[in-house]
Amino acid sequence: MSQVQQYWLPGYGLSRHIVLGHIQYFLGPSASVRPYSYQGRDGYLIVGVPLTREQIDDLATMSREYERQESVRMTGDTGISSSARQSEPYINEIVPVRISGSRRRPIEHESRRAY
Repeated sequence: MSQVQQYWLPGYGLSRHIVLGHIQYFLGPSASVRPYSYQGRDGYLIVGVPLTREQIDDLATMSREYERQESVRMTGDTGISSSARQSEPYINEIVPVRISGSRRRPIEHESRRAY
């Protein structure tokens, strides 16, 4: 078995929610992870046995699915066509924000102003 190490994992294509919530599933209960920037790039500092390429691919797949589900949840769009399901999900879909009043500010800012 591999030795426990401290290493940086680039964060490209990896959801923070998935990595932080599932690292112990992949590496065992003694593993730890935290967001970390290395040479100006965002990623994760992991203490544990090294992840395999297959495990990293699994984290990326889980991240894509999580981001897709969150995008659907946020937009309330449940009518995804079958052709859209087969293509790569677009996780940066815009999210409509309801505007109130003549100043055209998002409602959440209006409620903060009252305090």
